[in-house]
Order: sequence, then structure tokens, then C-alpha cells
Amino acid sequence: MKRRSGFTLIEVLIVIVVIAILAAIVVPRLLGAGREAREASLRAHLQEVRNAVGLFQAQMGDYPAALADIMATSAPATGANGVTFNANDFRGPYLTTADGNLPDNPISGGNTVGTDWVYTATTGAIKAKAGTAVDGTDYSNW
Repeated sequence: MKRRSGFTLIEVLIVIVVIAILAAIVVPRLLGAGREAREASLRAHLQEVRNAVGLFQAQMGDYPAALADIMATSAPATGANGVTFNANDFRGPYLTTADGNLPDNPISGGNTVGTDWVYTATTGAIKAKAGTAVDGTDYSNW
């Protein structure tokens, strides 16, 4: 009787099952890591924009009427609550980005106020548009 070399069907099936089990463990973790990275980026962008709005308010005496005012190179005429600004107090832009626009919301992929960001001018509050984080909290509550 000749001895055949190679793997038996059972050996091949065992290897396939082991690979499938490993994939079932690893793939969800990799996918979750991407979402967690986007959420960390969202938190960082929120902090950057909030810092810029706070600095604008501290130097100008009122919140910006439009969120784009934190990126302006000259003082707007008035603030969100009707305060008339003195152009000499303006030290902007208070936030700069490579493309000159607001930072992207990494969850939605856009940077439009009202669609991707929510800005309440009278209070200076900036939030991400609705969605739910990995931990179950709403992005709008961050």
C-alpha cells in the first residue's frame, strides 16, 4: 500500500474552524476601534471649538453670532446678544484649520452648522448633531 502525503479532510476542517473562531473574535474588535477613534476625534474637535468660542467671548464680551466668526480675520459688527464689538479688541482668528473651515464632525463627515454641528449663539454652546456613542450616550450630550 502506498503512503499518501497531504492533509486529511478532518485536518483541513479543524484549521478552518480555528481560523473562523479567531476571526469572530478579532474582527468586531477592529471595527469597534475605528468607531472609538472617531469618537475620540469628535471629543477633541468639540474641545477645540469650545475653547475658541470661550476665548472669543472673553476678549469680545459676547459670543459670536455665527460660529464662522471664530475663524474670521476681522471683527464682526455685533455679537450673538447684540453687543457692539470694538475692532481693536479682536485678536482672531480664534480657530484655524488647514482648509479654513470648521473642523469636520468625524461621525457625520461634514462641518456644516445645523447639519453636523449645533451652535446656540446666545449661550455659546456647541454640540455634535444627534447620534449614539459606543458607550450609549448621545453625542449631543457631550
